[in-house]
Amino acid sequence: MLDALLQFIVGKKGHRQLGMVEGRLSSCWVGLLKLISPLFRVSIRDAKIQAMSTRDLDLAIDKAVSEAKRWSITNLVFVKHLQDASRNRGTVSLMSDATQGGQLFAVKRMPNEWVCTGPEDFDQKYPGSGERPWVDIGILRHLNDIGFPHVCKLVDLFRGKEETFVAMSFCTQGDLFAWCEHETTPAPGLPREACMHPLVTQLFSGVRWLHNFGIAHRDLSLENIMLTDKGTGHLSVQIIDFGMATLLRLVKHEIRGKASYQAPEMHLSAECDTFLVDSFALGVLVFAMASQDYPWTSTKRNTCQLFEYACAFGMRRFFEKRKLRKGNGEYLVDVFSHGFADLVEVLVEPKHALRASLGEACFSPKATGKKRQNVWLMAWLNGAYGRPRR
Repeated sequence: MLDALLQFIVGKKGHRQLGMVEGRLSSCWVGLLKLISPLFRVSIRDAKIQAMSTRDLDLAIDKAVSEAKRWSITNLVFVKHLQDASRNRGTVSLMSDATQGGQLFAVKRMPNEWVCTGPEDFDQKYPGSGERPWVDIGILRHLNDIGFPHVCKLVDLFRGKEETFVAMSFCTQGDLFAWCEHETTPAPGLPREACMHPLVTQLFSGVRWLHNFGIAHRDLSLENIMLTDKGTGHLSVQIIDFGMATLLRLVKHEIRGKASYQAPEMHLSAECDTFLVDSFALGVLVFAMASQDYPWTSTKRNTCQLFEYACAFGMRRFFEKRKLRKGNGEYLVDVFSHGFADLVEVLVEPKHALRASLGEACFSPKATGKKRQNVWLMAWLNGAYGRPRR
């Protein structure tokens, strides 16, 4: 609702939309938003931010580098290994800080041979790398500075003789992959969709804000969406790993993300809209949340028969023919609600020109002169799931 109100307010001033505002809102509107923004857990600063520029990114990286501390084993104490960070040639560990009452942090440790001395050094040494650690650090720092609520906090950057340590706030409930497999998560069906709804709503809203800030993630997946309880009793969605992110709207010959999540146009020679690439990945992600399985292994043509079937016959037929991997012979059409099936269908649309948007300002009819489907107008996101199709 806050997004809609902001778009209405900014829209009164012409074509400038949320996340692309030039200058500040009038003082009376800002005063009103300050009163209501806590209700929606969104910082008022977001309403006044322009799209992130390359200069903003450079400044954020420089700021993080200049504030880097010398690593000492007395700073943080190892608690346990959390996961490998193979693309960054390192690991992520849970550590505690005895000087702050044992507060827990997630610490990514990467070899300096990989991280290099800074972004310029890294680009020279690894010019074609899809994973860029300094971009990850810079975007995270910038989003922290503007008060973006759906990312971890960059606590500290430490530099040792052989490794670089990035300390971030710890997400208490793990990632969405763990959520999918947790024993308390309902089996596929309407109760599971009801549990998904608040998480998916936060996630879609968060990615829409990123796009309005000019940031495309390009590696959205179950593993890159974390969950944490900030003391309210409700799970908060945190988006991590911006190492493949870009500030460019249109790119080509840049295949990013995990194979199942890649939009099919990434494998072609024409330019890709990076925002629509993220939309496709979200469609795969919510499918996986609901079914405990991926729809396909690859979106490269003539590589995966499941994707070929979906392209040839459409997702509705796909749902009729595909069974639950961890079920008792049920077909997806008998498990997914009508509203959820519709949502997945418009997000994983193979033709990007027909794919739904997340309601970004750049896809509005006023901005494009065209009408594109908007996920926020669909029944499922508005709580109307409907029954399975048969």
